[in-house]
Amino acid sequence: MGLLPRRVSALNILPDSWEFHPPAGIRIADVRSFEDLAEHADAWAELFRKADRLSPLLSYPWMNAFFQNMVTPSERWLCLFAYENDRIIGIFPLVASYSYRFMKYSLLLFKLPYHFAHTSGTDCLTLPGREDIFGVFLDYLNHIPSVFPCFSFKHVPEHYTSIKYFSGKKHKMCVVRKPAGFEDFIPIQGSAEKYISRLSSKFRRNLNKACRDLEELKIINFLFCENTRSIQENTARFLETENHCWKGKRETSIKNYPSSARMFEIAAESLARQGMMAFNFLEASDKTIAAQYAMQSNRTIYILKMAYDEDYAVYSPGNILMLKVIEEAYRSGAFDEVNLISGPPILEKWNVQKRPLYHLIVFPEIPVLSRLLKLIIQSGKVHNFNIPR
Repeated sequence: MGLLPRRVSALNILPDSWEFHPPAGIRIADVRSFEDLAEHADAWAELFRKADRLSPLLSYPWMNAFFQNMVTPSERWLCLFAYENDRIIGIFPLVASYSYRFMKYSLLLFKLPYHFAHTSGTDCLTLPGREDIFGVFLDYLNHIPSVFPCFSFKHVPEHYTSIKYFSGKKHKMCVVRKPAGFEDFIPIQGSAEKYISRLSSKFRRNLNKACRDLEELKIINFLFCENTRSIQENTARFLETENHCWKGKRETSIKNYPSSARMFEIAAESLARQGMMAFNFLEASDKTIAAQYAMQSNRTIYILKMAYDEDYAVYSPGNILMLKVIEEAYRSGAFDEVNLISGPPILEKWNVQKRPLYHLIVFPEIPVLSRLLKLIIQSGKVHNFNIPR
């Protein structure tokens, strides 16, 4: 019986430190407290600006809020920073989740920060052309005594570091890569009028009717990237609106999960300080009837969450708000893309384009065990592409 693997909390497996000698000129910082993480915030912001088209979900404000609210008591978050001659060249945010103990060895799962409802597509950040530093991070974790680290990446686009790195032949890891759907996006090219003309005639008629019907209400306001009210008020308006539609009735709205609600507010406050927060609202008098929790960076507006007040469903406020946001993205000249992050079928009517996403499971080459794990994962018997709990 002692040979059988048993599940153990990551808290009991992950040591505080271990011996590792990085390549000459490279310094690795292993950060596990919020005070220490804050000391790297400026470096993180610098790397985020220089990296290749990263979602704000990989920014310091979002990751810091995630670590504060979404890591369970049995897990342990850590963030690795790589500096070369005091210049930041890589960041690897991780959550040590759980492990399987086999004799004196452990298979320890590291998740990239992920939550099915709002956080995915997280990855290692590197300077463009310096994907090699990802290999140094992996080497560092492979030096944990008596531990075989395993990594789970969710919904990663092709241009991100992990896909680029593991597409090469120099790494020494076992990698299983599977399609994970798409993220929808709308290129902002040409004119809004031309874009709208390419929508289906039925959808255009419905939009025009909804706009006419909406005129029955008094004092209709469209607020794009609203910044005159406090972040707390805008967050509260968004959360209340989302809770006032079918999500609230099914108890799946963000307000039904206090840890997620706190994360959204904390992230919004920090994103706003970096000029990345973008609340969008459609209001009738002072009543919010549709809202978007969105972020902006790299000439892209990312719409993470959409909501509408079901009492006003007859006016299609969610569709009208989306239309006005797209029109404003064209008019402003500040954006090249409206990114919808995920790809639900309901968005197909907006003539979206699709960017493929992938799940990755990565683990060291271990005689016999690696081949067995790879066969199990590829067979599809592993639910939700995780090592079974």
